[in-house]
Amino acid sequence: MKKTVMIIGLFAVTAALLSAQIPPDWDTNPPRDTAAVKYAVGISSPGATEQDAFKGAWQNALQQFAESIATNFSGRTDIRSESAGFSSGVEDEFTVVVSTSSFSTKVKLSGAREAARKIARENNRYVARVLVAMSAEDYAAARRYAENEEAAALAYRFFARRVGGSSATGGIAALDRSGKPAGYDDYYSWLRNSCVILSFADNTGNEGQYLEQLELFVKKLYKNAAIFAETVDGSGVRIVYDTAKYYDGISRALQNTGLFRITKQDSRLSLSPQKPLADFRAAVSALKDSSRFFITGIETIQTENGQVNNAGNIIINQFKAIASRDFGLAAVNFNLPASYTDGFVDEDGIISYINRNFAAFPARFLVICYAETRLSAGIPEYKVPPLVTASCRFTLFDTVTGETAHSGAADTTGFAAFSPANAQDQTVIAESRRALQFLYDAKNQPGLAGIMQEMLGKL
Repeated sequence: MKKTVMIIGLFAVTAALLSAQIPPDWDTNPPRDTAAVKYAVGISSPGATEQDAFKGAWQNALQQFAESIATNFSGRTDIRSESAGFSSGVEDEFTVVVSTSSFSTKVKLSGAREAARKIARENNRYVARVLVAMSAEDYAAARRYAENEEAAALAYRFFARRVGGSSATGGIAALDRSGKPAGYDDYYSWLRNSCVILSFADNTGNEGQYLEQLELFVKKLYKNAAIFAETVDGSGVRIVYDTAKYYDGISRALQNTGLFRITKQDSRLSLSPQKPLADFRAAVSALKDSSRFFITGIETIQTENGQVNNAGNIIINQFKAIASRDFGLAAVNFNLPASYTDGFVDEDGIISYINRNFAAFPARFLVICYAETRLSAGIPEYKVPPLVTASCRFTLFDTVTGETAHSGAADTTGFAAFSPANAQDQTVIAESRRALQFLYDAKNQPGLAGIMQEMLGKL
C-alpha cells in the first residue's frame, strides 16, 4: 500500500480575504466558502495549556483542508497527521499522510490564517476551537499540484513498463530511496523534464477529438513512441516519453501543418487550433508513413587508372535489406533526376527537389548514400601488396520535420584480406566489390549495421 504525504506550511493571506462578516456562532455555524476564501473549524482534544489546545485545533483545521484535497486521489484508505515544525509557537509545518493504492508524494499547502478562536477551560483542561481561512487560489493550487503529481506517477509507471532500462541506457530514471525518480524531488518534476506534454487550448468543445487525432498524429510521426493519456492542470493531455528524442520533431511537425498556434513552456506544447477539426483529421490522414524510405546515392571505386562512378548498388541494396529486417522499414521507388547523382551527390539539390515535390514523394524519409573504395598501390620492392579499403556513410532527411541526420562512417581499414595479387583494374574492381560487401560482416567494426543502428534506431 502506497502513501500520499502532504507537507503543509502556513503563510499569511491578505486581510481582504476575510472581509466577510464572521458570525459570533462560527464554531457551530461556520461561514460558507466564498469564491476567494475557504473555511475550516478545528477542534482540539483537551490540552494541558491554552497553547497546546490551540495547536491541536489548528492542526485539526489544516487536516480538514488536506482531507478535502485527498478525496481527489484514487484508492484513498486512511489519513493521519504528523508534526513537522513550529514557528512563533504555532505549528507552521505538519505532515498529513494519506494512504492510497497508487503513489507517494509531498504537497505544500499555503495561504492559511487564523480568522477567530475560542478557548474554554473544562475540568482543568483546555479545549480550543479555531476558525482557519485559506485562500481559494492557494487551495486550488495545492489540489492541482496533488492531481498533477498523481498523474505524473501513473505516467512514470506506464513508461517504466513500456521503456524500461535505466537512464544510462536510454530508459527512464530509476526510483531512489525516497521512492522518487532519481535526481528529482517528485514525479511531477520528472514529468516536466523528461516528457513532451501535449494539450489543447480549445473552446469549441472538441478537445477530446483533437486529442484522439493528436495521438494518431504522434504515432504516425514516431512509430516507436510511448504515449500516455492523462489529465494535467485540469485538462486532458497526451504525454510522450522522452523529451530529448521527440520534442523538436513533434514541435516542427505540428508547426508545419499550419493548423495551430503553439505555446511552448518547458516540455509542454499547448495547441490553439486556427483551423477546423476536419483540417487536422485530413493532415493526420495525409501524414507520410514513418515506415517507408527512399534511398539514393553514389558508390565509387578507385582503380589504377582513376575512379569508376556509380559502380553498382552494393551498399544501397545491403541498406535496404538491413532496414527491412532489423528496423521494419520498407524501401520505395521514386523518380529522382539522374543529374543529382551524376559523378557526385548534390545533397542540397536532392533535398530541395524532394521538398518541391513533397506531395508526390511516397515516403517519410530520404536516405542519401555515400560509398567508396580506396586503393593503396603498395610497395613492390618491399613486397607490400596493393590494398583496397571501403567505407560508407549516410544522410537521413525527415521530410515531415525537416530534420537532417548524418551517420558515422563504416570502414574496412586494416583488413589485409583485401590485398589483390596485382593492381590491374579488373582485379581492383573485384576486390573493391568484396570490400563493399564486407562492410556488413559482423567481424567489421565499425560496420554498416552499427552506423545504421545509430541513425535508424532513433526513429
